[in-house]
Amino acid sequence: MLLLGVLWLVLAPACLWFLVRGRGLTRAGALLALTGLEAATIWLDAGARPRTPLAQPAPGSAGSTDPIGSGDSIGSMGSAPFTGTAVPCLGRPPVPERAELITRENGVRAVTLSWTAAPDECATASVVLRHRNHRIKVWLSGGPDGPPSPGARTVPVTVSDGVASARVRIAPPLPGGAGLTTVDGRTGRPIALR
Repeated sequence: MLLLGVLWLVLAPACLWFLVRGRGLTRAGALLALTGLEAATIWLDAGARPRTPLAQPAPGSAGSTDPIGSGDSIGSMGSAPFTGTAVPCLGRPPVPERAELITRENGVRAVTLSWTAAPDECATASVVLRHRNHRIKVWLSGGPDGPPSPGARTVPVTVSDGVASARVRIAPPLPGGAGLTTVDGRTGRPIALR
């Protein structure tokens, strides 16, 4: 990442100079170098782990320390990691198929993720959300999959009619919600909104 930053600092001004003052092949080379820098930046960002988590356990979930009717603000709500006993699950990692944005008067408060349930579906899921450029990236893994990711929240999974779902609270609420899209952080594919 540091090397990419240094390349941007050195190559970008030179490429811009060649785009303005250069000719033919020099301009094409400068344009190609800038395109390569942009592609490398996007590629590294897509594979990066989330830096600023937005996820909080849903109200009333096992990891929440805030009961449902308390008057505490959402931004100051604390959370503790899930301490319940987890059922071992050996199934495939969950792939979110649908997302529902739960909105209130001042923004998006939670995201409900759903996917096709496996026969040995985990009782909990580890979720990380990151918001950037009107997109909410979602990293979802089931059960205790080794060391937790930074900012990951463990939430309970409910299974009904072959569909598993988990609700993740967002603190502080995201403003708006009309133009937001959800994206699977592992694959980069959009998650359908319902």
